[in-house]
Amino acid sequence: MVDIVVEYPKSSLRQLGYTEVIIVRVRNRNPDRALPSSKVTMKPNSYHRFAAATLKSIAPQQWGEVELKVEVQHPGRPNIRNLCREFTVEVGEHTHTVPVQVANYNGGLTDYVPKRVGVKESDVREFNILMFGTAGASKSSFVNTVMTMLQSPDQTKMYRVAEIGGSADHATRQLHCFDLKKNFPEVTFNLWDTWGVDRKSYSKDIVNTLVDGKLPQNWNMSLSFEKFRERFEKMGEQVQTQMHAIVFFVPQAMLTDLDDEEIARIQEMFQSLIAKLYNPLVILSKVDEVCPQIRRDPLGKIEEVEALRKKTADLFKIGLNSVRYTVNYTEETERTFGIEALAYENIESALQHCESFSYAKAS
Repeated sequence: MVDIVVEYPKSSLRQLGYTEVIIVRVRNRNPDRALPSSKVTMKPNSYHRFAAATLKSIAPQQWGEVELKVEVQHPGRPNIRNLCREFTVEVGEHTHTVPVQVANYNGGLTDYVPKRVGVKESDVREFNILMFGTAGASKSSFVNTVMTMLQSPDQTKMYRVAEIGGSADHATRQLHCFDLKKNFPEVTFNLWDTWGVDRKSYSKDIVNTLVDGKLPQNWNMSLSFEKFRERFEKMGEQVQTQMHAIVFFVPQAMLTDLDDEEIARIQEMFQSLIAKLYNPLVILSKVDEVCPQIRRDPLGKIEEVEALRKKTADLFKIGLNSVRYTVNYTEETERTFGIEALAYENIESALQHCESFSYAKAS
């Protein structure tokens, strides 16, 4: 006759690979008998080591609590995939299973800050990640998924801050920076969403102006770039809005739809970005259309998805390590470990690209 609640300290911002503190709260539901002093243990698993503490006797209808200091199996900086999906706490003869949420470990993303790579904080406070790709490439869905992943574990709602499209009508029609810090003060990066790529909406000059941070926020795709070209060319370095990583979203179906001219245009765009010290990161979207099972286990190694990654790398002439995939929230009503772990990996990869660009630019 006990209730068991497992919590993390409110003030802690946990990171993968470090000793954790968890609070085990126990309620004695017995109306007239005290709960004897009990041993509280964390059962070891693929991520956590064994831990134990003693819970003092609890009076009838009262709560008691104890802290467990839990060491991990992979000290240092393990991959998000090292996390187990759940862990078990035992209080005497009572067992309580706790699901693991990716949001409990978002502290690892805060390690990626411009000042760590020698950039003055007075110049650049957050990294800027530019997302672009064809119309309907799920950029906005990706933003919604990332923002859902960033919110605290006790929040159950799905973020729907970015308008979702899915056609050549361009759901996103202007350059927009999502103010992540408004809801997540610890975040060290900005996500910039752009309109869909086609022959008319992008050119080499527009892309260069974009990554240099010279296009103002809310720049609309209907505006004439040529009309403002001279003004942009005269602008100096825009340190606050310069992009640090470029993420190109490609719906998997597009891989078979591209003609030689379009492939050459994308290859030329990538080479132009590489010349500016960027290493473009490609994220394949809508892979669940050909592999429905990946929604059940987004972290699983699926042969069809790996083949799509290799095809993308060969098509765009980039390294396989620069090709990832995403599974976004669509109609889900509950948060899932796999979708958010994959979103975590993709953001971490983009932040690593931010650091690489900053190092290259400084050298």
